[in-house]
Amino acid sequence: MKMAKRKVTSRRRAARKSPASKAKATRKPTTKKRTTTKKRVTPKAKAGRKSTTKKRTTTKKTVTPKAKATRKSTTKKRTTTRKTATPRAARKPARRVARRRKPVRHKGEFDFNAWLLPRLELEKYELHAEPETGVRDKIKGSTRYAWMGAGQCGGRIVQSFYDLGYRKVLAVNTTHHDLDLLDIPKEQKFLMDIGAKGAGKDMGRGKNAVLQYQQEILHLTRQTFGTEVDHIMVCVGAGGGTGGGSAADLIEIAKRYARYIGISEPDRRVGAIMTLPAIGEASSPKVAENAWKLATELSEMAAARQISPLIFIDNDKINKMYSGMTVKSFWPSINSTVAGLFDIFNRLSALSSRYTSFDPVDYHSIMEAGGCAIMGLTTVPKFRDKYAISDAVKNNLAKTLLAGGFDLATAKIAGCIVVAGRKLIERVKGLQENIDYAFDNLSEITGDATIHRGIYEDGRDCLRVYTIIGGLAPCTSRLEELRTRVAAKAR
Repeated sequence: MKMAKRKVTSRRRAARKSPASKAKATRKPTTKKRTTTKKRVTPKAKAGRKSTTKKRTTTKKTVTPKAKATRKSTTKKRTTTRKTATPRAARKPARRVARRRKPVRHKGEFDFNAWLLPRLELEKYELHAEPETGVRDKIKGSTRYAWMGAGQCGGRIVQSFYDLGYRKVLAVNTTHHDLDLLDIPKEQKFLMDIGAKGAGKDMGRGKNAVLQYQQEILHLTRQTFGTEVDHIMVCVGAGGGTGGGSAADLIEIAKRYARYIGISEPDRRVGAIMTLPAIGEASSPKVAENAWKLATELSEMAAARQISPLIFIDNDKINKMYSGMTVKSFWPSINSTVAGLFDIFNRLSALSSRYTSFDPVDYHSIMEAGGCAIMGLTTVPKFRDKYAISDAVKNNLAKTLLAGGFDLATAKIAGCIVVAGRKLIERVKGLQENIDYAFDNLSEITGDATIHRGIYEDGRDCLRVYTIIGGLAPCTSRLEELRTRVAAKAR
């Protein structure tokens, strides 16, 4: 009996437990569904949500495809935001980027920072252009000159400047015989080979030679002169064929070179030195005609300020002044004197004075004034006389080796420099008044031109006056003399 009662009791307990277990089993999947919805969406739950979404979309059939696509993309953004939730520190860069993308902060205000171009690595590297020095000079002047000589006469002139320390020189010729006699480096000589040994007083040959080799000459100027040049001077003889025929085209080559090195106004920085034949040389009809043609052409260029300055060397005047010299020393002495007179103004303008300085700007204004220029030098023995220095200023232009016959009243600008010994400046009373009187007198002679003054001292026991006048009209009397000779020979 007891055993039967125990079986009945166990069955009843089992019957009571079975509904609870069923209920528990039915609740378990419900709980799993909730947990999966919060933590992670299972494929089953995803399917369940999709079906719900479909029902919602079917009820709203009037929604356009555009709105539907917008709603789907919004739902995806929200789910991704919840999944990749990051702390505030990580969100800040995203906000800054978003602000930079906005080109306009306020209405009508443009944000330039939003449109700045990126900085490239190439910007860190700067181009350092080193100047091309070419041949280095051995003088210290205020102006760096380059010299181009054509023909026998032009070659001799540039060698005279080379001997003084102006090493930027170039000599061109149609015959190697004249080039071989020049004591300058071989690299600074150029033979214009036209198939004949020289131009033979034919200016046409000289012109054709330069036109044929103009590119080679330009290349040689760049190689020899470099880029450190302030002024270019072309030197020729007016009576010859090579120098006379090539002068105008060499001037154009010099201007091309000046533009290449960055000179903005080449007409003011390219000048010419030309020698006029003596009476004996001019007796030849061809020489007289060559000299007159070239002198007239270059004078017109100087008057039009296409070259600056134009300097004439008068061989006839030189023959009269230096009649007792030997043949061997004649031309070297003359050329060195002309080059030395030109050089003294360049050197003095580079020096400072405790009294009155003839500075580089004063010198440049004379050399760039256009027209013709003349220079003179004289020594004043009786400097205590009030009129002695003034008379020296008048007479020193007559002693120059340069051509005369200029009308000084046409001058635009001039410079007068007095160089005296230290003891004279310290001890001679009234010397300053005498110098000032000479300066004022020069202003009257030149038609009230601008006068640049300079007073310097040295160790010599004498007083010297240097005068340079620029912007002059051509020497018509000397040109007329050459023209008359040409006309007389033509008869």
